[in-house]
Amino acid sequence: MASESKHGGAGGDSGPWLHAWYDPVANLHAFSRCCRFTNLHGDGENVLVVASMDRKLRVYSGTSVASEHTLLDLPVALCSFYTDLSAPRMPALAVASGPYVFIYRNLRPYFKFTLPELEVDSQERDTWADLNSGKIDADGAAEALAALRDSGVALTSASLDLVGAEEPEARIEAAAKHKGKRLMQQTVITCMETLNKCVEGADEISSLVIGTEARQVLILDPPGNSIRVKCTLPAVPVFMGITGLFDVEYRIVVACRDGAVYTIKNGEVTGTVIELQSHPVGLVRAQKSILIGTMDDTIHCYHIKGTKNYSLYMPCRITNMELLQQKKTRMVHCLMVALENGEIRVYNGKALACTINAGGRITALRFGAYGREENSLIYLKSDGSVTIKMLRRSANLEVAASKPGPPPEQDVPLNVPRKTRLYVEQTQRERDQATDMHRIFQRELCKLRLETARSYVRIITGGQGPQSYAAGVSLRLNAQVQGLGPTFKVTLNLQNTGTRSLINVPMTFNYNHDLYRVSTPVIVVPLMIPALLYRYEVDVTCIDEAGGADVIKVFVCNGKSTVPAISAYVNMPMSEPLVAD
Repeated sequence: MASESKHGGAGGDSGPWLHAWYDPVANLHAFSRCCRFTNLHGDGENVLVVASMDRKLRVYSGTSVASEHTLLDLPVALCSFYTDLSAPRMPALAVASGPYVFIYRNLRPYFKFTLPELEVDSQERDTWADLNSGKIDADGAAEALAALRDSGVALTSASLDLVGAEEPEARIEAAAKHKGKRLMQQTVITCMETLNKCVEGADEISSLVIGTEARQVLILDPPGNSIRVKCTLPAVPVFMGITGLFDVEYRIVVACRDGAVYTIKNGEVTGTVIELQSHPVGLVRAQKSILIGTMDDTIHCYHIKGTKNYSLYMPCRITNMELLQQKKTRMVHCLMVALENGEIRVYNGKALACTINAGGRITALRFGAYGREENSLIYLKSDGSVTIKMLRRSANLEVAASKPGPPPEQDVPLNVPRKTRLYVEQTQRERDQATDMHRIFQRELCKLRLETARSYVRIITGGQGPQSYAAGVSLRLNAQVQGLGPTFKVTLNLQNTGTRSLINVPMTFNYNHDLYRVSTPVIVVPLMIPALLYRYEVDVTCIDEAGGADVIKVFVCNGKSTVPAISAYVNMPMSEPLVAD
């Protein structure tokens, strides 16, 4: 066999997976979005449908190819969906290729849906009209179209061909090629998923959800012949995760090429935007969590409301992501991650449950029901081989990263010192005098609280705190210093927090005259209305050649007492030395 499985926790050598089938010469080259499990014939046995890069639609049943069909173009995505409630329940297949969605019934072409054309800019139409009428030549049209492109206008493919031609002969040839033809622009499909209409279930009526290169997300009607909802995103969608019902409530989580994840709720783009540190390479929606793989080898888990839960760091690049979901034996939701080194890791939350060594780079990864087995894993490798594994019915993926129970540090004994005679005597004394010791502790604590309260009263009544209540005056003073020197600016914010106005309140400065020179040493505030903030700016110049520093005291005086109403101490910084002229 070319692969083996390793269990992350305690288990046997075979792990939770059973090796079912391996075909090294299948020559099957496809990606995950082009592989689907579906009950194609309505007989209860799921088959594997693969749209490969060689333009073939292959149907695998058991270990053989049941049928093979030719596609008209390279496939982008493949989905199976139900359009009605007719019996037997046989789904339709939708293959997205370029701007078209080819719908098959009974593996036969049934309908082709074409994306609507994009609106062409009016200036571009006028330029081509002038070119067709002969008012301008090919060079003039190329210059005008290049100016439109530089201004941010999205040009059509015909205009891009004309602008991209460098030689005059090539421009004339490009103009003649598109001359007289209707100017149109067609977008292409980037991703495609399905959304159930009104009932949850694998065989219920559903609609196709299409992401386009024109930054649009389209929801079709169940038959797939018309558009029911159209949403425009800020960037091109590349991955989508869908939950809910169209007739009730649904959410579409879209990862775009700009490195952001947007949410569409009931046809409207919500304000929840997840900004990623790198571009996304995969997206999986599990219940209320969004798991996003990025190009920096990291998997980020977010809540649907945008809050981040955790991150998982991989040893190498991520190639595929898939949801492992068990519903019948036990309710388990795990994340499967395929790495560039050939590993497939299964994470249950943040814990690594098991690892599969595939032995090569994986290009496609799918988990679901295959045949009559509910839990099957199929992955394709870059060499074209196909491998099928089945999950044991007794497998338990609800394991943690470590063994259950107390941490191992609990078994390490503490380095407790030996009991000395002094320790025993002190312990006995505390037992005998516990009441007296507690009473002394409470008394000392009360003394400490009383002394703290007295000190606080002395500060606020002596005018030394940020707020003063002395002599019936309630003031608040805040001082800030700005500048590098030798000239500083001291900003004073004075506020009357009392209930009555004050008149002619003097404010003075006390400083070292050998170090500083104050422009306004005394300021008289003519009127202080309660609750208003008064702002004063005073210039202070350091006159010391060495650039010394000292404290400048600001006093707000009170005419009824020799004690200042409030004071502030400004710690001046070191000044830049004076430069001689």
